[in-house]
Amino acid sequence: MNRFFDSLACTVLAGVVLGFAGGCTEKKSKAVAEREVRVTLEPLQKRVFRRQIPVQGTVWPVEYATISAKISGTLELLKVDEGDSRKKGDVLFGIDRQILKNQVTVREDEIKVKQAELESARFMLESAEISERKAILDYERFLTLWQSKATSQTEFETYETTYKKAEMDVKSAKAAVINAEAQLKQAQGNLTIARKNLDDSVLHAPFDCVVADKYVEENEYVTAGQQILKLENQKQLEVICYISSVYYDQVAAGKTPVRFALDGVEKGQGVVTYKAPSIDPESRTFKLKVLVPPDISLVSGTLCDLNLILEEKEAYGLPADALLLRANDRYIVYAAGKDNRAKSFDVVRGIVDGKYCEVVNAAELLKERFVVTGQTFVNNGSLLRAVNVK
Repeated sequence: MNRFFDSLACTVLAGVVLGFAGGCTEKKSKAVAEREVRVTLEPLQKRVFRRQIPVQGTVWPVEYATISAKISGTLELLKVDEGDSRKKGDVLFGIDRQILKNQVTVREDEIKVKQAELESARFMLESAEISERKAILDYERFLTLWQSKATSQTEFETYETTYKKAEMDVKSAKAAVINAEAQLKQAQGNLTIARKNLDDSVLHAPFDCVVADKYVEENEYVTAGQQILKLENQKQLEVICYISSVYYDQVAAGKTPVRFALDGVEKGQGVVTYKAPSIDPESRTFKLKVLVPPDISLVSGTLCDLNLILEEKEAYGLPADALLLRANDRYIVYAAGKDNRAKSFDVVRGIVDGKYCEVVNAAELLKERFVVTGQTFVNNGSLLRAVNVK
């Protein structure tokens, strides 16, 4: 009986040992199977790379003006309302002209009076010069008689006094002429001012425009310098923005291209039309202006997104995520060899444009297929399984 149980125990033990041995063999075979890394491969892509900076600016009309009253008076004529369009030279408003017309008439009459006074002064000068010549002749004649003792001292002195008085009358007449000329010139200046005030009483549109705002109503009394209308030429707009002084030497008016973007979608391109000659010392920024292309519809006062293209070139590159940063600012990419084993390559990064990065040393890598997805699980020598080869 004991011999039977010993035999049964041996049989069970042998089964356990064989089962354990079989399990170990199965686990070992599974461990031998090498893990594959699923990746996407693609070669270097040739494309246009742009080094650009996104900025945001305000849309302004190139031509705009706030029109103010040049003289005081009642606004008797206001021919525009908000939103109205006007051509250059069209009448905008007029201030009470009757008083100004009267002032012009008064100044014109004043000139006539001053002209008459000048003519009278010149006549008096001519008369004084005639009297002076007569007095000189009499004085010279009696001087000869007095020297020859043919006339008395008293009579000679009388003619001498007459001669000196005639000289003074000429000087006085000349002064009167000069004064009359000055008064005439002053009157002419007053007439010029009066006519200018009359002209200034009616204001015309300085350019093709839209009335953006109106600050007064017709028949109101306005004073000189008071704002009346705000005008904008909305047919030509520009974007004004301020960017960091770091880029000052990299931007040139008339050369640096600009891309317009609305809601993240590129809508057109232009060029920098103005760069400030100096940098603001407080904000460390400088001012830029860019004309809005006519095919882009914008409204003055709104914000607009721009991309300033500092550099643009055609080159080879890869998705930026494919480049992995290593120590000492070194970047690598993994490529698939002929045996589908991963191999790393050092790359020199260039322009990063959106999701793509320029590879500067592309010439030596053109024949390779690089890992662009799944690269975080890859090491040198990893077995790769390409799920999408481009």
